[in-house]
Amino acid sequence: MKRFIRNALLTGLLCLAGGVLAQPAPNRTAELDKAYEEVRTAYTALQAAEARRDQGIESQPGERTGTVSGASRPNENYFARQAVIDLDVENARKRYDAALKRWNDLK
Repeated sequence: MKRFIRNALLTGLLCLAGGVLAQPAPNRTAELDKAYEEVRTAYTALQAAEARRDQGIESQPGERTGTVSGASRPNENYFARQAVIDLDVENARKRYDAALKRWNDLK
């Protein structure tokens, strides 16, 4: 009789625990939706940064210096602007990678 009661109690506890564990967290869907939106926003920002980088290859007025031979070459202003653009792309890519990792971890 004691064995039966013990087994019945254990079965009841397991069923109760299984029911609690099987229920999805109420905020999980909201977290997934938020993470997905972060991925989309970060991806859009990455595409925009890459487009700015691609458009910024050409030197702008004041970014070229004349040489002795009569040609011109990019000066420090050009390279400084390129460094800022590259940094923007790198930061956008890091943000996208982090958002994508968070979304995949939640899935």
